[in-house]
Amino acid sequence: MTMGKDGRLRRMLAGSAAVGVLLTAGAAFGQAVTVDVQAQSLDKALRELGKETGTNILFSPKTVSGRRSAAVVGKYTPLEAARRMAGSAGLEVVEDGAGALIVRAPGATPTASVQPASFQAVDQSPAVQVEEVVVTGSRLRRTTFDSPSPIVEIEREDLLESGYVDIAEALTDLPGVDIGVNLSTSQSAVQDNGLSTVSLRSLGQNRTLTLIDGHRTVSNAGNMNAVSLSSIPQFFVDRVEISTGGASAVYGSDAISGVVNIITTTKLDGVKARVVAGVTDDGGGSSTEYSVGAGKRFFDDKLYVMAGATFEKQDALNATDRKWALQSVVYDPTTNTVSGPDLSTYTPGGRFRSTSFYYDEGGLKQNFVTAQNGYETRTNGTLITPAKRSSGALKIVYDVNSNLKIWGQFQASRVTTNSVREPYGLYNSTTYGVNDEFSIGNIARANPFVPTQIYSASTSSISFRRRMTEVGELEIYNRRTTLRGWAGAEGKVFGDWDWGLTYGYGEYDGYQVRRNGLNMANVKNALNAERTSAGVVQCKDAAARADGCVALNLFGIGSITPEMADYIRANVWYRPQNRQDTVEGHMTGELFQLPAGPIQTAFGFELRRDKTRTTTDELTQNGLTNFAYIPEYSGVVKTKEAFVEASAPLLKDLPFAYRLEIDAALRVADYNLQNVGTTLSYRAGVQWAPVKSLRFRSAWSRAQRAPDTTELYSPPRDDYDSIVDICSGVTASTTGQIAQNCRANAGIAAAIAANGAFVSEVTSVNAPNSGNVDLKEETADTLTVGFVLQPTFLRGFDLSVDYYDIKVTDAISSLSNAQLMSECYGSAAGTDNRFCSVITRDAEGQITRILNLEENLDDLRASGVDVALRYRFDLDRWNVPGDFTFRANYSRRLKLETRYSGINGTTIADDLGEVGTSEHEGKASLAWRNRHWNLQWTANYIGEAVDDNDLAADFAARGVTNPLFLNVDAFWRHDLSVRFYPDPKNKDLRVFGTVRNVFDNEGPFLPSGTESGNDYNYSAVYGVTGRSFTLGLQLAF
Repeated sequence: MTMGKDGRLRRMLAGSAAVGVLLTAGAAFGQAVTVDVQAQSLDKALRELGKETGTNILFSPKTVSGRRSAAVVGKYTPLEAARRMAGSAGLEVVEDGAGALIVRAPGATPTASVQPASFQAVDQSPAVQVEEVVVTGSRLRRTTFDSPSPIVEIEREDLLESGYVDIAEALTDLPGVDIGVNLSTSQSAVQDNGLSTVSLRSLGQNRTLTLIDGHRTVSNAGNMNAVSLSSIPQFFVDRVEISTGGASAVYGSDAISGVVNIITTTKLDGVKARVVAGVTDDGGGSSTEYSVGAGKRFFDDKLYVMAGATFEKQDALNATDRKWALQSVVYDPTTNTVSGPDLSTYTPGGRFRSTSFYYDEGGLKQNFVTAQNGYETRTNGTLITPAKRSSGALKIVYDVNSNLKIWGQFQASRVTTNSVREPYGLYNSTTYGVNDEFSIGNIARANPFVPTQIYSASTSSISFRRRMTEVGELEIYNRRTTLRGWAGAEGKVFGDWDWGLTYGYGEYDGYQVRRNGLNMANVKNALNAERTSAGVVQCKDAAARADGCVALNLFGIGSITPEMADYIRANVWYRPQNRQDTVEGHMTGELFQLPAGPIQTAFGFELRRDKTRTTTDELTQNGLTNFAYIPEYSGVVKTKEAFVEASAPLLKDLPFAYRLEIDAALRVADYNLQNVGTTLSYRAGVQWAPVKSLRFRSAWSRAQRAPDTTELYSPPRDDYDSIVDICSGVTASTTGQIAQNCRANAGIAAAIAANGAFVSEVTSVNAPNSGNVDLKEETADTLTVGFVLQPTFLRGFDLSVDYYDIKVTDAISSLSNAQLMSECYGSAAGTDNRFCSVITRDAEGQITRILNLEENLDDLRASGVDVALRYRFDLDRWNVPGDFTFRANYSRRLKLETRYSGINGTTIADDLGEVGTSEHEGKASLAWRNRHWNLQWTANYIGEAVDDNDLAADFAARGVTNPLFLNVDAFWRHDLSVRFYPDPKNKDLRVFGTVRNVFDNEGPFLPSGTESGNDYNYSAVYGVTGRSFTLGLQLAF
């Protein structure tokens, strides 16, 4: 180790005065590998060599600045290749004795041995310094394998050539990274449509903190604190680091299950452009991407400017594009039977139930049979919402001098989606108003549009159901505009202390238009019609007539004229807006020297202000349409935080103590929320390497998540959920507490008396979500224990195994619709309880509304084991050309449960092993490359699962021996990617392509009625496209 007069090791932050390139799967210095690095700047060439060979290469930007490397192509050891590069630029390369190479000026003083986990000074000159990289999960300078918490890194090339147009889709291929919201799960969602988020450890997207370059960024969702990854230009991304486990001590609120850190590039030199096209084997869902980026250094490399833009288009995948999506069946778990066709009783000609009459293409008929005369909604469905994404970014970095750098970054994105559903179904019991205080009501028998046959058959008013086809298909258009910017300065003080100060600004402006709904007040007025003495049919109400009322005729296909449709049609808008302002500052340095090395520390502060505002049109504010009610509201959360982090090496280079280090972090946060106030987050960790090739690590942390503005301040805002009514199928003789409580409802009892059984006709229900100002923060305790193995006798091999255990208390949530119904109707005390109070049924017993109130309701528990393996090797001894890389990631969930206290005591909901949370998940790939080609085969694995654990227990209790759709087989998906370099001397010129889902595995068939399926018979966990192809071209100028 080389030290200055003050006895402290010289280091700096990433990109300021020194750079360390680390890929832990290092090749032995004496092992020849295929190297293909073209002539370019020495800085870039050394980085590329480090990446290709997995070698630690340390150098000072000041030393390599302005120097160029000659091309190095062929079979070389990493040391030979580095010496060819550096030698062509007038520099030399030496080994540090611990697995790294050091590039320096000729004749510089040799250094002492360097630990592989800590980059050290190259020589005794104070001007030449080398650094570590600040990785996700710590503000201290570390490497990804040197972190006390597990970190998974996804590189730029893997993202760009994955075949996905969305970063989130590429991330969810990794075990332990689940879908939050994406284009195949939000087709009918009101506020989430078009979002793209991920969830770590299956604990929810709002417990996963997303950062950009280590900085917080504004939420671009209108109903939760979540960052949509589709708003980040993919071409601008250098890599993604995923750190699992609680990280609130380092980053603050929300980092309960982990952190996704999007790290933008600073390596773009020149102009690059690429175009990618994607298609699916069975049609529909095609995609295109156009990207361009440019970077250049000016003024002797003091100024770096980079800009880029991306346009992506995702075409719709309609239900009509997949035969399996149109299979019109429904599953009834109470009887374990499948029936079909599963048709709607809302028909385009109208069904007039009190008289048994209905209309079809043949005119007026009687004795309606749903399975024969109903309406098929599936043909209107969308499996993947069409989307367009435009994004741009600008980054400027200026080195004022060796002790000061100023920088700025700006990003802008716009994402638009347009989803379509079947026309709205109207019936006489439809309610509207902010609190559903109004009802459409029956059609008067004296209504002049009532046909003679129906008039004669009726004795009073006429109940009805009708599909409002003439008004048009329901459309939801979303435009999401996000602006982000950061400006900062960083530098060096007191000799070797680094400092940084950053201001961040973010603004999200959403705009949604919902078209072809119904103005319920106008519908009610239009159904109240009369015939004048002149034989003209008009609205009875004079005020309504003065306001343009047109009498409405519901009897028959096409009976609604364009004038009628125009009067009752409602097009509404909704505008959510978020703004975030942050100021953060930090200092990093070394306190003093211990025998085993220096104590590193980081401390700083963060000020944050998050503001949310939602506005809507007048119709929506008053609840006068059939569309989901979204209230207007606003709220502000202010936070003041201070943090400190330290790492101390205790032992090194001793028998059974090659390295022993402890670290700790502490953060205090003060909120302007009455039930949160001051919170304390902390973390303690230890790393012990008994020998050089084996390192054990463990960390224990406490993390918090404060409620966001929507959870706190939002009045009930409508949303629509798929449901299975727990009372459906109940008869007069059905036994059990649930059946007894169901029959207590007058509408259900009447249906049983009339038809022998109550049958729910509702598959989607208005399920508004409501905030709660009495919320307090969530608290999570996380333990991780694991080891990293990098045997010296097997160069290029890395293995990490980590166990995690996460306990979240006071989790903010609302009960699922199924849980609410279970608590309501399963109570031994009857239905007079708080769970039943939020379930609304109409006079016929059909569910019309379920209110979901946010509460500190649950305790969550998740535990499991993660395994990561990487091995780089060649087969030269068998005369097989090229190099190979094998990677494998495996996740074994051990526990995933939710505990909540209901009227019957504490209930444990076990989610382990269900669809989406399989006990076993894995991903493995084998890549081969030479000068011209890079081929990779990837296998993705999702283990066996069950549709629903509660349903499995119910089947077992009832003795059902062959439950349908309960057990889901293991799922394999195989992908192939190919990269071709026409000119090996120009790696920026490439043609690439992918075949995703090579064997066209469509996944399990999960129809409506299953917990994990839907009307289109699939779960997004297994994908919806089937086999697909992409082809791309990248150019450099």
